[in-house]
Amino acid sequence: MKITPTKILQFIEGNLKMLGDTFKILPKHEREQVIFRADICKDDCMERGYCIKCGCQLPGKLYVNKSCNDGERFPDLMTAANWEQYKKDHNIQFIGDVMKTDEK
Repeated sequence: MKITPTKILQFIEGNLKMLGDTFKILPKHEREQVIFRADICKDDCMERGYCIKCGCQLPGKLYVNKSCNDGERFPDLMTAANWEQYKKDHNIQFIGDVMKTDEK
């Protein structure tokens, strides 16, 4: 993995948001999207502990606004309103921190 200024900033962003999640101050719509991203990446990135697209460490990378995969696997983090619409469009539901979907 090549270290760039962008990757350094994303590392800081992801880890600060992850810390916020630990203290329960991350907004619900962002927390749900992190869970969604982790579910999509469970069979490759999560098992390796780093993103297979960009090489960044997990779980911090899951919290970064910008998707490194240009929407191939999941989009950039969305606003609360856009996330609600995305969940409706893709039949994604959450019960607490557990994601339910019919798309699997």
